[in-house]
Amino acid sequence: NFELFKMIKILVVGPLKSGKTTVANIIADISDGVLEAYRPTKALWILEIEKEAPLAVKKQFPGNVTVELWDVSGDPKYESCLPVILKNAQGIIFVYNPEDNDIEKTMEFYIN
Repeated sequence: NFELFKMIKILVVGPLKSGKTTVANIIADISDGVLEAYRPTKALWILEIEKEAPLAVKKQFPGNVTVELWDVSGDPKYESCLPVILKNAQGIIFVYNPEDNDIEKTMEFYIN
């Protein structure tokens, strides 16, 4: 079914202040580096970009695909929104600060 390949939903998740928005903006070609001032994402921010279909898909279904990058807030107050956000996601990009001493414990929450 071609419609399955037309829209790809990818979540960008991780703890507060880990750089999720910066990563999403770089992938979407909105910026090429770190934002000047930290502004926490409120719940989520969806970036929609159009990309050429991967070769394996393009052979059967020519054309472009739309990629939705869901930049998900790391603020625990939005935790109750996660089941709805996770629905129909086809991929997840985990972002974290490697200098965080508790990162393994923190990332367990996102992986489980």
